[in-house]
Amino acid sequence: MRHAPAMLASALSLLVVTAAAAVAGPWVQPQGEGVLITGYSTHWLSAPGGTSLRKSEVSFYSEFGLTQRVTLVGRFALQSLTETRSAPDAVADEAFGNALVAFGGSEAGLRVKLYQSGPWASSVQLSRTFQSGGENRNNQRFGTGGGDVELRLLAGRALGRDGFASVQLARRDLNDRGGAEWRFDTAVGWPVSPRWRWMAETFSVRADERPGASAYSGHRAQISAVYDAPSGYSLSFGALASLHCKNTAREQAVFARLWRRF
Repeated sequence: MRHAPAMLASALSLLVVTAAAAVAGPWVQPQGEGVLITGYSTHWLSAPGGTSLRKSEVSFYSEFGLTQRVTLVGRFALQSLTETRSAPDAVADEAFGNALVAFGGSEAGLRVKLYQSGPWASSVQLSRTFQSGGENRNNQRFGTGGGDVELRLLAGRALGRDGFASVQLARRDLNDRGGAEWRFDTAVGWPVSPRWRWMAETFSVRADERPGASAYSGHRAQISAVYDAPSGYSLSFGALASLHCKNTAREQAVFARLWRRF
């Protein structure tokens, strides 16, 4: 299948936003304060035609309150990628394997508070991706892409003392290929004890067909548990799985993250 390797890159690239989706949602960080999340994840992906990929990633995501209304956000990761393709397909007559270690999933931006009153909050976020040797964009091979600009609208509501619900709608313009991706994410968190919380999230992406690229879409769900330690650290762990794929790889992943507020 001609786009099988690209499908693998597609599913991986969706994780660029996954780590950050429910850190603060539409809420901004207090001025002079922030959060750093260090994560480790392992991913198994498979595309039609027998192509498979294994990815292990150490990621770093941070938010910092520049002012009372503006929060800076940024992410990058070190990735270990192993791709295996079975022959034959439209690209090669022989099976092959490819492995590399590279930086990937790099982006930076800022979130601006639009409204906050009582339990309700909304904000807008503008971010830009950067080219790296790893995964940078949906339906593109590793090492290509970068320079995409995303505009994201976020809205949410606090539920009780430690619960919340949020939705996010984003448009990501593709720098050198034309067209755009539409993304829709949801998150719900609720406490089960004074120090334990559950979180459930969904991540959806859709792009129309354009010259040189097929239309694609994907929907994934993730569930995790968060433990808030007395020292100010939090530890989360969970799993992610694809619910629907069109021209993207089917994915399963497990992860653990260490949260530190500063």
